[in-house]
Amino acid sequence: MPIRDPGRVLIVTDNDRIGQAESLAAALQKRGTQARVFYSIPCNTRFDRYIIHPVNHYANTLRLVSKHTNLFQGHPKSHKEFRSAQLRRLCQEYRPELLVLLRGRLGFTHAALAEVKREARLFCWFIEGDHLVREIAEEAVLYDRLYTISTEALAWAERQGLREVSLLQHAVDTDRFFPMSLPKVHDWCFLGGWSPRRQTYLRALLQVSARCVIYGAGWRRRAWRSPRLWLQVYGRGIWGPAVNRLYNQCRVVINVSSWQETGRGPAGLNMRFLEVPAAGACLLSDYAGDAERLLRRGEEFMSADTPEEMQAKLAQLLADDAERERVARRGRETASGVRTYSHVAEELCRDWSRCEGSA
Repeated sequence: MPIRDPGRVLIVTDNDRIGQAESLAAALQKRGTQARVFYSIPCNTRFDRYIIHPVNHYANTLRLVSKHTNLFQGHPKSHKEFRSAQLRRLCQEYRPELLVLLRGRLGFTHAALAEVKREARLFCWFIEGDHLVREIAEEAVLYDRLYTISTEALAWAERQGLREVSLLQHAVDTDRFFPMSLPKVHDWCFLGGWSPRRQTYLRALLQVSARCVIYGAGWRRRAWRSPRLWLQVYGRGIWGPAVNRLYNQCRVVINVSSWQETGRGPAGLNMRFLEVPAAGACLLSDYAGDAERLLRRGEEFMSADTPEEMQAKLAQLLADDAERERVARRGRETASGVRTYSHVAEELCRDWSRCEGSA
């Protein structure tokens, strides 16, 4: 059956910092499909921001109510109700044929999703960690199609009896991540929010080299007991073209997942796994079960199962320029083509066409 692309697609995501929704929209537009993006976090009211949120926060902190109690449940100006109403309005105006929830857990009411589903196919690309997929259990029954980025999350969905599910790993936008002719001014860098597991790894790497850069939320607040580590934190976040520039200025880019705090590591891969090699940098990552579905371990990226092993691997890469550049080059050659947003757009359109054909 030939693929018939949807005429209009609405992509729903939380914020505009990561750029994933824009990359997917651009790939769809190249196919001749109209694509718009709706951001859920900025869609808020001052009443929620300055009244509802603080009241709930202090009521929970002081244990006046249970942790998950919302004193303003159902209020039309609460964040969830307001953005649900805005989603309904946008769907009525734009009339998409396909609505893609990019990550799930976006906080819309069940009634709002059920309403928009009557007018458009509802797909969800769940791009969170393996263990978080359980949080969409209630609304997953509404999806016409669910994609996960890990085999563990896929197995969970299949155990729930969901039939229209498949694995769809992260992609890379080569217009955003590409090699630049810049001097290497840092031995290594790390981007990502604080977690105990990440701090354990980075403290070990500091013993190899302190010529490093760390960006991410929570590091300055949580890592103050490790002064050497704390001093390498440059900010809460870094976004857009500055990320590609930083990757190009580092000899090695470190990737450590926060999705699993115990054991060997998660199955799923985060966005850095393809973006770093596509930028022409050498990737050194912790273990991820699905990694070699995209890149070859030891050839196109380097991997370590423990902080001590990562420490040794970093020392080897910094001491051997030829080996480091070989890994970076091979990684770039594969990552730039193995999975782009054109691949994602094609899969979404193919599944939408199949859904429409079976209706």
